[in-house]
Amino acid sequence: MDVVTWECITTAAAATTTTTSTRPRRGSPLRLLLGEGEGRGSSSQPAESSSFKRKRGIFQKDLQHMMYGFGDDQNPLPETVALVEDIVVEYVTDLVHNAQNVASKRGKLLTDDFLYLIRKDSRKLHRCTELLSMNEELKQARKAFDVNEETLVNPE
Repeated sequence: MDVVTWECITTAAAATTTTTSTRPRRGSPLRLLLGEGEGRGSSSQPAESSSFKRKRGIFQKDLQHMMYGFGDDQNPLPETVALVEDIVVEYVTDLVHNAQNVASKRGKLLTDDFLYLIRKDSRKLHRCTELLSMNEELKQARKAFDVNEETLVNPE
């Protein structure tokens, strides 16, 4: 997965994390935030597979800057950052799993699979297509720059 695809996914996740198409998992941070995590046999721990343990706090600095950009305090509470990180990671994980399910017939995960999943959210879709087009423009500019550099070094 390239950097722009990841940036597109995380931007979409940060923009509206609570508008996922599926209900949050039992014990997930989003359910706890909504008050649905307690009771009826659900645990208060996030549902994670035993084979995958993620490092917590690896997105803390980025999320602090994003939260500040969206109007939070410059130094938000660590608990708030941890909660937002859990929500974003859960959203991105669910989005990637759903994209893998869509791509399973084809056998290859493409950017279009993510665009298909967010097609009903016009803000996310517009932002992702904008980032993808900017990425394509940057690739073309780098390619043109590399060609010009080669002709300057070897004028044949």
